[in-house]
Amino acid sequence: MRIYRFRVLIDHESEAFRDIEIASEQTFLDLHKAIKTAFGFKGEEMACFYVSDEEWGKGPEIPLADLGFAEDGDVPALMDQVYISDHIRSTKQRFIYAYDFLHMWMFLVELIHAGDPVKDTAYPRTVMSVGQAPDEHSKEVDLSEGILEEDSYSEDTPSVYAEGEDDDLFGEEDEDEEGEPRHGNIDDLGEEYR
Repeated sequence: MRIYRFRVLIDHESEAFRDIEIASEQTFLDLHKAIKTAFGFKGEEMACFYVSDEEWGKGPEIPLADLGFAEDGDVPALMDQVYISDHIRSTKQRFIYAYDFLHMWMFLVELIHAGDPVKDTAYPRTVMSVGQAPDEHSKEVDLSEGILEEDSYSEDTPSVYAEGEDDDLFGEEDEDEEGEPRHGNIDDLGEEYR
């Protein structure tokens, strides 16, 4: 069994990072939990890892759960089924970790050391903590971003009617002579409706 030390950097202005050691025969689910604990995230949001390359490109996905989006029945192996050692291909192995698909917290995970386990030590464990991690709920989410260009019914929107023009699209008054609401009459319909 080998112990891998990963530097985990959160994509945030704080530039906080944590060094986490994990055993080669532990799973990505163990790493997922270790990252959440190290950064103080307590929620149970969806998450996934991407096997990455040296340019931080996204490769194969290792999801927390099967969301049913797999194409052609090609369901990826889940975090609890994949060992860390299954994806260690080089001494500079990288992963991208995405947590909470609504707030989209992104973490860069880079292998920085491999060694033997320390006797009587429980893994995974955080061995270095630098910087104050942001609060899990500190990201603002604008669900309408990119959907609505502008409010077409705002007070600043000019009327489609000319000054003094009646707003009634059908050319009838809204009330009768006695001030009662006017309702349509079948006799008002054209010949084609009789």
